[in-house]
Amino acid sequence: MNKGYYRFNLGNFECVSISDGSYDYALHAFFANVQIEKVQEALRERNLPTDHVTTPYTYLYVNTVKHKILVDTGAGSIGANTGKILQNMKAASINPESLDAIIITHAHPDHIGGVLDKDKNPVFPNANYFIWKREADFWLSDEASNNANELIVKMASMVKETFQLIQKKINLVEFDNTESNILPGVFGIKAPGHTPGHMVVYFLSEGEKLVYIGDTVLFPIHLEHPDWLPIYDIIPKEAAESKRQIFNMVAEEKSWVIGQHFPPFPSLGHVIKRGEAWEWQPLEIS
Repeated sequence: MNKGYYRFNLGNFECVSISDGSYDYALHAFFANVQIEKVQEALRERNLPTDHVTTPYTYLYVNTVKHKILVDTGAGSIGANTGKILQNMKAASINPESLDAIIITHAHPDHIGGVLDKDKNPVFPNANYFIWKREADFWLSDEASNNANELIVKMASMVKETFQLIQKKINLVEFDNTESNILPGVFGIKAPGHTPGHMVVYFLSEGEKLVYIGDTVLFPIHLEHPDWLPIYDIIPKEAAESKRQIFNMVAEEKSWVIGQHFPPFPSLGHVIKRGEAWEWQPLEIS
């Protein structure tokens, strides 16, 4: 397997997991309400480093025949080991100019950081963007710009600059209930909490289902310990309900899952129900 991309099929859809690199997070950023000793014990049990958490940055390309779609755009230059999505798309023979749709699960920097190049030009010039209206409204609001949380203020500034430069291409997704049919075979599910307008995306072809969970949770340990919370969840109560809804659904349906921050790359596998929690079962690739 090429380390930068992984090609697979979902019914009639051609799918590719694409790596943008990886990022090292401080433990308190991923586990803000837990004693560090407990976190380190959980990491040690999994033979992982105990002073940080390294996650892949994995994104999803889907060719439905009717549309060529990318879910989230990479992180750009936010980290020393990010910004690799274009070189890995090229390795997978995917032309950025061929994309006609980009679905944004939410507007955090590691999900919209690849929208513009270093000269502030759109990287995907022929694509339309789809984002939940609630998400766009929040980041463009005074509430975000004047927030007491400096991280939110910084992110809001980035969102405003990015969205201003692609505003004619932005389509705001509305929900009648919990789901929205964005494109043929492509659906959004409300999953707020991590951000106010965070959504999950799933693809359906020939009876097969693939669910891209975005940041519903950030790491497999969060599945096993649902009450261990990252600093990044803006509305924890809504995040908890979204977590329960999404992971009970994918476990019951035995859907394929892309966990955007789930190791190992290609971040593809299944989620299994374990009592009141869940467990990540990654696809085994030789």
